[in-house]
This record gives sequence, structure tokens and C-alpha cells, in this order.
Amino acid sequence: MRQSRWKFSVAVLLPVITAVLVTIGLAAGFVVWSAGQTDQRALDRQLAFAANVVKTARSDFEGEQATEVLRPEATDAVLGPSPDLDWIADNFGDAEYSDFGHNRVYVLDPELRPLFAARDGEEQDITAYDADRAVVDPLAVRFRAPELAAGIAAFQAGNADAPPQLSDWVVVGGRLALVSALPIVSDWEGEEQAPGHYYTHVAFRFLDSEASSYLADDYMLDGVHFDVLPNTLPKEAAVPIANEAGRFVAWFKWLPDRPGAALLYETLPASLGLLGVIALVLALLLLGLARSTRALEKARADALFRATHDQLTGLANRALFAERLERSPLPLTLLALDLDRFKAVNDTLGHEAGDDLLKQVAARLTPLVRETDIVARLGGDEFMILLSGKIDAGSVESLARRVLEVLGQPFRLGSETANIGVSVGIASALKDGREDLVSRADYALYDAKESGRNTFRMFDDLKKAA
Repeated sequence: MRQSRWKFSVAVLLPVITAVLVTIGLAAGFVVWSAGQTDQRALDRQLAFAANVVKTARSDFEGEQATEVLRPEATDAVLGPSPDLDWIADNFGDAEYSDFGHNRVYVLDPELRPLFAARDGEEQDITAYDADRAVVDPLAVRFRAPELAAGIAAFQAGNADAPPQLSDWVVVGGRLALVSALPIVSDWEGEEQAPGHYYTHVAFRFLDSEASSYLADDYMLDGVHFDVLPNTLPKEAAVPIANEAGRFVAWFKWLPDRPGAALLYETLPASLGLLGVIALVLALLLLGLARSTRALEKARADALFRATHDQLTGLANRALFAERLERSPLPLTLLALDLDRFKAVNDTLGHEAGDDLLKQVAARLTPLVRETDIVARLGGDEFMILLSGKIDAGSVESLARRVLEVLGQPFRLGSETANIGVSVGIASALKDGREDLVSRADYALYDAKESGRNTFRMFDDLKKAA
């Protein structure tokens, strides 16, 4: 039975389970791969979107500065014998910070000397400019270049929509900032300034948590922040920010949407539940299949047993005996047994008692032989013991005497007791003689019966005597 179950597991269960596991694995792999592809496509779109956010933030900052500076009031404030510092403080200081959040504002005279300084809306001593001079001067001095000077002149003449404006990404004190410089000029007639003789407005905006919060609200991004370090946290994405020189000075970071991973996470409980149901159904199917297979195996084994064994005693029948006799390798030794006084038991005690007697005979004979040997009932009270392999004559005689002994003991048949005996004929086939082995054993058996029964005879001995 164990061997049958093992064969069933290998032949049926293992391939089925393997196929199911492979199918589930491939399906799960495809789902995970699809989710990964979805996330990658979403990330690619978000990277492009984030780069546009950074570009838009710079453009908006430039637009805010232009809105503040390119108006007649600003030009009026710096024209004349001396600039109107009160107006500049109110508008370029407090109002500009309140309206646009520009953290630092400077107004430079035509010689690029600081005329006004403000930080977070509060007016500062003009020496505050010294902290940012290294960043601002390279921008402001570029307006003296011929092409930029020509652009300013074109705007004042009404031939351009706006004067040149210079901005860049900078790091000040370890903080990322946008800085922009814009000439304070007007395209109104009568307010033209001499070439190279104009004031410059400079604005800073630090990209701190407050600015990041605005971006997060405006663009619905999670975990938005600017960082001067390139390393990212797990699941974080980043877009590099390059200055005008082409050097990366900061990184725009956020937590990107991962629709594929989110879908997997949301559907995981349902998927696991479905897998559980599939596993349960499969287990029930396999259990039913295993039971059916075991039943078929048992039926086949029972049918084979009935075809090769005596129905009464369970010993090998004539068909199995003939097969073993034909296929077993030589040498072979055969003991032919015929019960003595068996007919008397049938006649006096009945056939049921006779059947019981035959069963007890089989039970007594079976323990006398090896596993490689066979005890068969050919019919009636005729039994055969086929011994395989080389066996010396002494061992065969010892077995014969043992058969006589165990079958010579009384048999309990219900409330009655029966005493029978057995006659044994022995023949051997050492190198040949397989074909007439049965007839030679029967000849010896006949001699044993003629000699008074309850004894054994060996065909070889009879042959020598003859």
C-alpha cells in the first residue's frame, strides 16, 4: 500500500502540483512584471513632469520679479536726483515679500553698488549685500555685455516685449535658492535711461519647506522637497537641477505614485483569498483523485490476487505456481504434498470442516518456507512447495520431516478434533529437468503413499534404487 501511494504521488500528484505551482508562479510573475512596467511608465511620466515643475518654478519666479519691477512706479522711484528709498522699502521690501515670498531683495545702482537691502521683508543695512555679492555680481555685470545692453535699449524703445532677465540656481549657506537680476527700466516715453546707466533689481527665493509645500499643493505631489545632496530615500525619486554652468547644484525629490504597486497591495488580500480557494478546490480534487486511484489500485491488486491465489487458503494457485515454476532460475526443488485421511474428514464432519482444515494446513505450511519460496494449493488436498536456489539434500529432508511433524498434529475443527497425516514426494531440477519436475515429484509422492503414508520419498533415491 505504501508503494502504491508513493507511485501515485510521483505519477499523479507531483506532476499536477508542479503544473499548478508553475502556472501560479508564472501568473504571479506576470502580474508583478506588469505592475513593475506600469510603475516604470508612471515614473517616466512623473520624471518629465517633475522636470517641468522645476522649470515652471524658475519661470514663475522670473515672472513675479518682472511683475514687481517692470512698472512705471518702479522706474519713477529710481529716476531723478536721488532714488525714492521709502518707496523702494515699501514695495521692494515689505510688499514684495508679502506678495511673492522673495526672501532677499537688493537694488543696485548703475555702478553695481548696493542701494537697498531687505531680508524676509525687513530692510537691512546695505552691508548685508556682501554675503551674496559673490553670487549676484556675476549676474549683474553681464548686463554690460553688448548683446544684453542692446536688449535693454530695444525694450526702452518699444521694440521688445521685455528687457533681458538673468536667473540661476544657487546654493547659499547650504540652502538652495533661485536668484534673478532685472534692470529697472521702462518702455514709457520720457523715462528712458542712458545706456549702461540703470538700476538693477535682484531677488532671492529659498526653496525651503514652505516653497516645497506650495509645490506639493499646486502639483499634488507627495514628499516634495529640494535637497543639495543626491542620495535618495527608499521609494524616493529625484530630478537633478543644473545651474547655468551646467553643474548639478541640487535635486528635486518626491515620492512618486506607483499605481502598479498600489494595485498589487490593494488586491493582495483578494488574490490570497482566491489562491486559498483554488488551493482548497485543488486539494479536494486531488484527495478525490487519490482515493479513486487507491480504490482502483486496491481493486486491481485484489483482482490480481484472486487470479493468482487460492480463494480458500490464500496460497498460490495453479496459475501462479506454473508461472513460478517456468520463470524461476535453476536449481529448483519441489515438494508435492497430499493430505492423508482428508476425505474421511469431509465425509464425517462435513465440507465446512474440510475447508477449515485446508485453511489450517495452509497456515501451518507457510511459516516453514523462505520468502523466496512458494506454497501452492493446486486443488482438493493437493499442495506444492517450490524451493528456489541450491539446497542440500539434508535441508530438504529436514523440511520434509518438519512438514510431517506440523501436519501430524491434531486439528481443532469446531467442537471436533481431526488427525490427519501427509505424504510428500520430492524432486529436484539442478541444471535441467524443469519440464518433468512435477511428474517426478508426483512419482515420489505416489511411492510415499504406497509405503504406508505419513512419510516422504525423494525421486533421486527412488531412481538410484531402481
